[in-house]
Amino acid sequence: MSARENPEQFGRGTRGEWSAGEAHERAMSMPIEEVVKELTELLGSKTVAMIGGVGETRAVAQWTAGRAPQRPNVLRFTLQVASMILSTRDPDIVRAWFHGSNPHLGDRVPAVLLRDESLVEIQGDMMTAARIFAAR
Repeated sequence: MSARENPEQFGRGTRGEWSAGEAHERAMSMPIEEVVKELTELLGSKTVAMIGGVGETRAVAQWTAGRAPQRPNVLRFTLQVASMILSTRDPDIVRAWFHGSNPHLGDRVPAVLLRDESLVEIQGDMMTAARIFAAR
């Protein structure tokens, strides 16, 4: 069941938003196959493949069928960030956020950062950028 189908299940805040902690708990406790399925529904298989560090969408389908992705922590973090934004914005806006130049990330593109940079190096700045966007 997706977050849009049953938002109450995932502990939204008083304005309908998920806190970073709630989004984190949810993304970290889901089976990785479910993480990938939800990301694919939201961002599309090409974006999930890119963030997951592979060149073909066939790998994304394999991840939903039980094969372990190479970068599960990056995929879980992506779902955490996407969930925070999705709780206050439409899915189209979430997709735009991941593909657009972000002034809170030095005008870099979140999806490209997730693909190219170490999660340790970018996660703090990306969480800040997501919080700012979700709160507006």
